[in-house]
Amino acid sequence: MSEIIYYGAYGSNLLRERFLIYIKGGEYRGKEYSGCRDKTEPIDMGWIYVPYRLYFARCSPRWENKGVAFLFDEKEENPEYYSVIRLWKITEEQFYEIQRQEGGWYNLILELVEKDGIEIKTITGRWRDKKQAPSEEYLEVIKKGLKETTNWDDERIEAYVKKFM
Repeated sequence: MSEIIYYGAYGSNLLRERFLIYIKGGEYRGKEYSGCRDKTEPIDMGWIYVPYRLYFARCSPRWENKGVAFLFDEKEENPEYYSVIRLWKITEEQFYEIQRQEGGWYNLILELVEKDGIEIKTITGRWRDKKQAPSEEYLEVIKKGLKETTNWDDERIEAYVKKFM
């Protein structure tokens, strides 16, 4: 039995519908995903701020050759730039299978903090030298995910996203 962890989701994985593709498999934006061997649905454990800054980088063919979300791998001093992460309760095995499906850009595992005695992990990459603005479509998925995750109003969501641009 694989250990239970909290996956700290940000970017498009804030949105349940998007994140489930990594677990269950299926097609999303023209790409087929195998999913995890263990198709057990993740449990939504709410959200927290983490002391890591969000940024957009690389050029994703799935998102109009524009940037996708990453977290800096160094702690952020200014709480104004802490990032929202959604906590998905999954198995460690599912976590590594999600990382594999995300591809080589997300090659760095960040061990964030613990909550309820359970480790919170996320994945990111070091692409500061390849910063690139995201597409409007990608931002819409993030905003939808933020609404679902935090229940903030549109104004607060806009302000949150804007500070990382």
